[in-house]
Amino acid sequence: MYRRRLSIFVLSIAIVACKEKTTVASPLPTTPVKRGDIAVRVQATGTVEPINPVDIKSKASGQIIQMPVEVGSIVKRGELLAQIDPRDVKNQYDQAMADDLVSTASLEKAMRDRARKDSLFSAHVITASEHDSTRSSYSSAISDMINKRAALDLAKQRLEDATVEAPIGGTVVSRPITTGMLITSATSANGGTTLMTLADLGRVRMKVTIDEVEMANVRVGEPASVAVDAFPDRTFEGVLEKIEPQAVVTQGVTFFPVMVSISNKEGLLMPGMNGEVTIHAADLKNVLQIPIDAIRATNELAPVARMFGIPVDTITTQLRRDLVSGEGTTGIPGRYVIVELGPQRYEMRLVKTGPTDLRVIDIVDGLKEGDKVVMLGAILAKKPEVPPKLQIASNMKRGAPTKNQMEASALKTAPQPIQAGSVPARRKTEKP
Repeated sequence: MYRRRLSIFVLSIAIVACKEKTTVASPLPTTPVKRGDIAVRVQATGTVEPINPVDIKSKASGQIIQMPVEVGSIVKRGELLAQIDPRDVKNQYDQAMADDLVSTASLEKAMRDRARKDSLFSAHVITASEHDSTRSSYSSAISDMINKRAALDLAKQRLEDATVEAPIGGTVVSRPITTGMLITSATSANGGTTLMTLADLGRVRMKVTIDEVEMANVRVGEPASVAVDAFPDRTFEGVLEKIEPQAVVTQGVTFFPVMVSISNKEGLLMPGMNGEVTIHAADLKNVLQIPIDAIRATNELAPVARMFGIPVDTITTQLRRDLVSGEGTTGIPGRYVIVELGPQRYEMRLVKTGPTDLRVIDIVDGLKEGDKVVMLGAILAKKPEVPPKLQIASNMKRGAPTKNQMEASALKTAPQPIQAGSVPARRKTEKP
């Protein structure tokens, strides 16, 4: 009996000891800061469309009597696209020609009358009123002739436009008109019947939308590759041609339209094809990098505060005012990491970041190779029974110089401008 009680007592002590042992804080999951390459790519989907399509219209109206091209036809500049019945426009031209001849004869008669009246007025045969009347008739004759010449020129244009020729070389993208249909003349930019649409498909483009968070990584002139559903085993080379300055908001998310032009010498890409654009934003070689899951913005403090057993307000009051929002102000969030200093000792440190490929991110300032950073996404899975110790780095503490103050100080102490042709080295501040 005694031995049984002794065994139970020893077992109880062992269980208590195990419980006390389990209450010791376990280390947080970390990953080392290392160097490597980062291929920054920005992807978006879009539809192939022609570059600067041309709507073909005519200043002549009438019936289409000939249309030798179809949708998909490749035409050269000056090639016949359509022939409109020329009888109506020919009659209008003949009438304008006759009106011009009459106005010319009237002007000649007014010139003779003016010369005769000038002589009579000089000889004091007619009054000044009669002389002025002759000058008025002469001016009216000039005005009438100018109007008739303008009408003749327009009639000539309509007659010429009855034969519609290709203004550019390209492909017939659409043709809503067929032979025998009646069309109206294009008297204004938005008026008239569109006969067809021409486009040079030797180079096409895709209009895609890029999320605003990716806009820092894209620049005009960057190369891009395009994959379309019609050719899954092939990519087409392109270049970022234009970034539109006006944002588009879709379901609460801000996007910016981007134009990517694509070489299409083989004519494989057709308007309307769906595809994916991959913009080659940057290729960084041998740069400091950490997983993107190890970095957070300073407006995301609640999970870290809970993990280390510190109230969010306590952390906020210790940070620089420019990193957090306060009453009446809006702080610009910074990026921070949690660095392991030693057993159960960690530091919240401000870092400056560069481009990212959505897996790892370039670290420009704040860390050095070999530092161990906490995987912040992993620590949220389970809260430790004994919170580890956390301290705030000096570059984040309240009272430390803000970013604007540091930039102003750097300008005052800046060295002389570097001579043309030299490239300044990229400087990183490594924290111990």
